[in-house]
Amino acid sequence: MTKFYYKILTKDSRIEEGHVFALIKKLAEIKLKKNSSSIILLQRENLNFWQNNIYLPFLGFSVSERINFFRNLAAMNSAGVSIVKSLEVLSEQVRSKKLKEAILDISNEAKNGQQLSKSMAKYPRYFSEFLIETVNMGEVSGRLTETLDSIAEDLEKDDELKKKIKGALAYPIVVVTLMLVIAVALMVFLLPSIENLFVEMGAPIPLPTRILLFTGNFISNNPFIVLAIVLIVILIFFIANKNKKSRYYIHKAILRIPVFGPLIKDYNLVLFFRSLESLIKSGISIVYAVDIAKKTVSNDVYKRAIEKAQPILFHGVPLTDVLKSYPDLFPPQTQKIIEVGESVGQMEETLKRTTHYFERAVDYKTKMIIVLIEPILMVVLGIIVAGLALSVFMPLYQLASII
Repeated sequence: MTKFYYKILTKDSRIEEGHVFALIKKLAEIKLKKNSSSIILLQRENLNFWQNNIYLPFLGFSVSERINFFRNLAAMNSAGVSIVKSLEVLSEQVRSKKLKEAILDISNEAKNGQQLSKSMAKYPRYFSEFLIETVNMGEVSGRLTETLDSIAEDLEKDDELKKKIKGALAYPIVVVTLMLVIAVALMVFLLPSIENLFVEMGAPIPLPTRILLFTGNFISNNPFIVLAIVLIVILIFFIANKNKKSRYYIHKAILRIPVFGPLIKDYNLVLFFRSLESLIKSGISIVYAVDIAKKTVSNDVYKRAIEKAQPILFHGVPLTDVLKSYPDLFPPQTQKIIEVGESVGQMEETLKRTTHYFERAVDYKTKMIIVLIEPILMVVLGIIVAGLALSVFMPLYQLASII
């Protein structure tokens, strides 16, 4: 049995803490939820040295921590627990010392009458402008609990989408990487022995084998140069991705990649329309909502297009007319749906349906990529393996015919 430490919010709005024994964490959760209690904190008591004492500052505010933070804050606020007390309790859930200090500082400011959103704005590293503005509108409209719960739900959906896309990309990357490692090992360790045999026999070496031998000899004789070249290429890409101008062209090229480009487009459309829906639902005007929502998209091509759209919207031009200027980024069917929503005054519901449509598109395309990429990779790998095999066995066959 494992010992778990817990903090719960009971149905009569009291915070209780203690220990519970269970085989796994899921069973501990079931035990604690029996009396309609909300779990604030649940962790293994017998954590090892690394978990208890090692702090990794680069981890910051992880997605799971951020989701739990807003979900639990909403639960405690709904139960009547003050923001100050809620933040004090939630500060104990995070692993980052700096984040803990930030949450406690927000709690102290709330104690002095400061708005939650304004206190969060002091820490843009942990709370994006989108989150801050959404919380602010929740405070202004008196719907803070619903707003916090909505934020947690949106973060959870975004995390699920990211995992699906990463899963679709991981398989081909792993397979190609392994194939490159095997090819390098073959060129460095196996082919040189064949070269020595040919030199001793005075037989000619076929061109494909000579190319592979030259590559293998260069790698084995200049490992540090090869490593430096690889690191320089990675560094150049990293620097280019940090530069605003070059990153735009990298992102533009990504959108044109077959199969993967459309997936990235749909993912960015989900981020944009979901953020837009949440902001409009919170009472923010379409002009201001578009300005904030653009910061949630991950592709600079979409960001630049939305940046150009905002001043046009400011002059009263409908969102549909703005989207029509970018048919490659916003599909025509989407423009029609938004146009209907604007004409009947149901933008919130329209954006919700649009978001759901692109969520399903991302889900379908990730599944299709996984299904289609396997046979394509098999064909490519078959060609590579056949080429390597010919480079190895062709000289051996020629040598046997000479003998």
